Amino acid sequence: MSDVEITVSGMDELTDSLADLARKYPDRAGELLQANARELRKEVVRKAKEVTNTSASSKKSLGKAGSYKISPVLGYGENQYVEVSAKSPHFHLVEHGHVLKTKSGRAIGFVQGRHMMKEAVKIHEEKFPATVSGMIDTLLKEEGLT
Repeated sequence: MSDVEITVSGMDELTDSLADLARKYPDRAGELLQANARELRKEVVRKAKEVTNTSASSKKSLGKAGSYKISPVLGYGENQYVEVSAKSPHFHLVEHGHVLKTKSGRAIGFVQGRHMMKEAVKIHEEKFPATVSGMIDTLLKEEGLT
């Protein structure tokens, strides 16, 4: 039998690159989540102006970006997330609909919800996987792994 010797070089560099990639990923993922939350907020504001015919002049208008709060990145590692919420106390009524009542409390109808947030989330859910894939590809290129 003959002795076969295989030498593999570059494993240390590969290990270091993968370790750097693992360290950078949470920060980049958080930045990506924040950026997408801002885009989602813009879309909700655009839809609010469109479906409610509102201006941004009112203090609690749904047509202002300032009417929506974006949380800091929450969670850790692959379980990171951000929350987008409305500051306006009537947002849920416009979004989901509500019973219309007289001053005496008698129900006289129902106002359908406008589903601005739901529609904006649906749009961003479709685009998000490609955005994440692009971020990962960029990270891999920076580390010289592609």
